[in-house]
Amino acid sequence: MKNEKILSLLSGEIRKIFEKTALDGNCLQEIRLRSGKPLMVLSMGRELFLDQVGRAWSAAKQGYVVSKDEVTEALEHLSRYSMYAYEEDVRRGFLTVQGGHRVGLSGRCVIEKERIYGIRDISFLNIRIAHQIRGCAEPILPYVYRDGQLMNTLIVAPPGCGKTTVLRDLIRLVSDGNALADGQSVAVVDERSELGGCSQGVPQNDLGVRTDVLDGCPKAEGMLLMIRSMAPSVLAVDELAGEADKRALLTAFGCGVKVLATAHGAHLGDVRKREDIGSLWAEGYFSRCLVLEDQGGPGKLLAVFDREKGCLFRRKNAECLCG
Repeated sequence: MKNEKILSLLSGEIRKIFEKTALDGNCLQEIRLRSGKPLMVLSMGRELFLDQVGRAWSAAKQGYVVSKDEVTEALEHLSRYSMYAYEEDVRRGFLTVQGGHRVGLSGRCVIEKERIYGIRDISFLNIRIAHQIRGCAEPILPYVYRDGQLMNTLIVAPPGCGKTTVLRDLIRLVSDGNALADGQSVAVVDERSELGGCSQGVPQNDLGVRTDVLDGCPKAEGMLLMIRSMAPSVLAVDELAGEADKRALLTAFGCGVKVLATAHGAHLGDVRKREDIGSLWAEGYFSRCLVLEDQGGPGKLLAVFDREKGCLFRRKNAECLCG
C-alpha cells in the first residue's frame, strides 16, 4: 500500500503488513485489531483478512493473529504516546486522531457512581478511515435549494451508505458558496467528531470558510449553545435521534435557522415511523428528504421527497420508498 496517511496510523508488525499489501488505501474503510483474533479490514463494503505478507483473504483462518501487545502498541502510537490527553475521548469510547480518522475502543469499562468513568484493558480497536470526498454533494445541490434559498433538509440512509460523507461536503459547499447561492455561516454540532474530524479541537476536514464547529458535545445541548453563541444561518447535525434532539431542532426552526441533518433509515417510511423526527416531517419542519443509495459511492440518490409535492425523483426500478 502506497498511502502514507494510512500507514502513519500504524506501527510495528501491523504497519509492515500494510506496507506489503496490494489493497488500495483509497478504498479502505476500516482496520480492525482484536486481541487474539485475525487482522481484518473493510474495503468497499467487503470484509477481508490480511496475512503476514499482506495478502487479502476472505477466510478468517488465513489472517495474521493480532496479539494483545500489538493492540496496546497501536493505541499508544495513535495517541502519540500521550493517552492522558485523550482521557475524555476514551470515556466516550473513541479517539479522533490527526487526519480526522476515528478509532473506536472496547475493553473493560470502569464504572463510578453508575457512570462510565473510562475504559481499561483495551483489547479491541476499530480504525475508521476518514475519506473527505470533495464534490460528492454537488449532484444533490439542486434538491436542497429553491430559488437560491436553502431548505431544511433531512438526508436518510442505512449505516455505511455515506450520509456523513455527503453531509460533510454539503456543509463545505453551503459555507463557501456554490453555483446556486452565496456562502452562509454554518454551525456544526459534531458530537462524535466525524464531520470535522477534530483532533485536539482543530478540524482536520475542510468544512468551509464560514463554518464553526462544536466538537464532542451532545447534539441537543450543542445545537442550543451554537444558536445562542454563534448566530448561524445554518445548523448542521449528524444522525438525529431522540426527543432531546427534536426539542432542540424546534428551537432552531423557531429562530429561523435552516437545518441540514442526517438520520438512519432505508426509506422515507422509516422516518415516518419514528416518534422524534417523524413528526418533524409530518408537520412540515423539514421541506426535503433525500434518500441515499447503498451502492455507487456517496451522494448517489435513491429518491427525493418534497413535503408538499411528494416524490420529486426516484431511481429507475426502485421500489416504493414512502413506507
